[in-house]
Amino acid sequence: MARKTHRPDDILWTVNAADVEAAHSEKQDITLGAVLDTRYPRKSLVKLFEEKLIHINGHKATPKDVISECDEIWIAMAKEKIDYEPIEMDLHILYEDDDLLIVDKPAGVTVNSKDQVSLANGVAYYFKENGIKRKVRFLNRLDRDTTGCIVIAKSGLAQSLYQQQMDDNTFEKWYMATVEGIVEADEDSLVLPMDRSTDGIHYEVNPKGKETRTDFSVLCRHSSQPVDNSVHKLVKSVDIAQENVDIELQNVDKHGVNVDKSVHNSSKCGYTEVLVRLYTGKTHQIRVAFSHIGHPLVGDTLYGAQPTGQPFQLRAQKVVFTHMRTGERITVTA
Repeated sequence: MARKTHRPDDILWTVNAADVEAAHSEKQDITLGAVLDTRYPRKSLVKLFEEKLIHINGHKATPKDVISECDEIWIAMAKEKIDYEPIEMDLHILYEDDDLLIVDKPAGVTVNSKDQVSLANGVAYYFKENGIKRKVRFLNRLDRDTTGCIVIAKSGLAQSLYQQQMDDNTFEKWYMATVEGIVEADEDSLVLPMDRSTDGIHYEVNPKGKETRTDFSVLCRHSSQPVDNSVHKLVKSVDIAQENVDIELQNVDKHGVNVDKSVHNSSKCGYTEVLVRLYTGKTHQIRVAFSHIGHPLVGDTLYGAQPTGQPFQLRAQKVVFTHMRTGERITVTA
């Protein structure tokens, strides 16, 4: 049965002149569907309409209903069954609103797994304890030993909206990594086709694979031998303010398989700390890209690094996105 009262996480707004103008068509009447299409991915609205959760002025609505300025639109967020077993876990919450939860994932924990305890179980427990009756929807994935920002959508609508931002590259994903050797280029953009290898375990650069883009800038170079596991700790000595790290590259090699490794791989001694922005989201993308140019992540033996006895050094340091309700740009740093 459809609800008749609002909850704090419902979406409410009054149609204004800008909404009508954005949905303008040759037809005189402006429909609800046309206005919603300017705000949300259409596929995310289908189920909401089917479950009669979208209203105009308090009445159940259809996409063909005509709307006018000052009409009140109400999108009710449906209750759902939590889809993972709730298991108590010490979560480090970085950010939370009605639509998103962002936590700092520790090393050694999988994001979601059906045969072992994972971060999804801890998030399910958090949802249960806080009365959030929703499925656990991860918007990004991190390897077991990668730490940092993991983003969870609290509804199908939020998932669709933020996934669209990821597809448009307006949802920024920044990482910090420590790689073997001295990387000479101060910054670069690695555009490489990647695919799963024949062994089914790792990924590789393959002309038949999907194109990926990995941009990086060097934070610092160390001529000494590696390092403790400091990249997994909060690095406060590095200024990663957006104005200091945006990479504007005029000469990107669009045929990444032809990257000149000599530019990067001048020495295997020492190590380099890099700031990385992902424009695509292929599994193991950062690990494969740096291995390909001769600088595997420190400790990443799967991709050719020397063993260190510690996890490889990769941290999801920051995400930047547009708030789905307010339109503000939000930065969350781990």
